[in-house]
Amino acid sequence: MRRRLLRAVRLAVPLVLAHGPLTGCGIQETGVVEAGRPAVGDLLPARETRLLLFFYSPEGDLLPVPRIVDVPWHGGGAPPDGEEPQGALSARAAVTAQLAGPDKEERRAGLSNAPSLRGTASAADGVLTRGSTVEVRLRLKVRTLPAPARAQLVCTAAYAAHPQGAPSVRLVGRDGRLAPAGCPVRPVPAPAR
Repeated sequence: MRRRLLRAVRLAVPLVLAHGPLTGCGIQETGVVEAGRPAVGDLLPARETRLLLFFYSPEGDLLPVPRIVDVPWHGGGAPPDGEEPQGALSARAAVTAQLAGPDKEERRAGLSNAPSLRGTASAADGVLTRGSTVEVRLRLKVRTLPAPARAQLVCTAAYAAHPQGAPSVRLVGRDGRLAPAGCPVRPVPAPAR
């Protein structure tokens, strides 16, 4: 008799344990519940220790690429008199670094400059801020620069002058000046806290 009872218990325990997951706990299935945009944070290193350059991915997308530098940037905003700030991380330094192209690590990641910018590292004459416009002076022909090269230069200068890339940028070259343009890459706004 004891064996029968033990055998019944052995059969009953798995049935009871299987019954729980099969019946759930009374929670009804629901549809997708919208909860707004995903959380966004500023993941870039501090402006005082990096340049923000714009390179093309292997897929052809224009991407912001932070480049860490050793010398802190003593500025970050537009200088009051419209002249270029002095220091390792001035807007001119950012444009010069952009024209020099990706470094070894960036190239290994598949990043590149637009073909028309290759070999133009010494072409930056200066960067001036006038009101809400940044003027980039170059020793190359700007009217014949293809749109991808223009976008790289405009974005690099805009983000060097303002953390949100807000200013419009005018490219000035040996063959004249272009109309001011904005950077086509816009940051995703952080949600209100």
